[in-house]
Amino acid sequence: MNLSEMFRNGGPFMNFISFVALIAVGVTVWKIVQMATKKEYNFKLLDVVLMAGALAAASGILSQIVGIVEALKAIREAADISPQIVMEGAMVSFYAPIWGFFVLILSLIFYVILKEIIKAKQQV
Repeated sequence: MNLSEMFRNGGPFMNFISFVALIAVGVTVWKIVQMATKKEYNFKLLDVVLMAGALAAASGILSQIVGIVEALKAIREAADISPQIVMEGAMVSFYAPIWGFFVLILSLIFYVILKEIIKAKQQV
């Protein structure tokens, strides 16, 4: 299974998580450009990067919970269901949390690097 299949199968929350990731990347790029061109070193909008990562991880977990509840409802309504179908659904339910935690890890890396650069430049 490739990444695009995982993204499509991950459900509607995958789009929201990706949007939040774009916000984190956008703010990071904005801060880098601001530091490189204007020589401005401030903490404005830096918390947005951290918040975006946390929101992505929380959305991924919420997506998994919603997916599992829907799957359990479908299993209850079906009289006979294959264990393979149940396992496939369980595997798919992990796609959004994995994507959300990937975004969280990236945003934490961006946040810490930017914060340390700003702190170092402000002390000079």
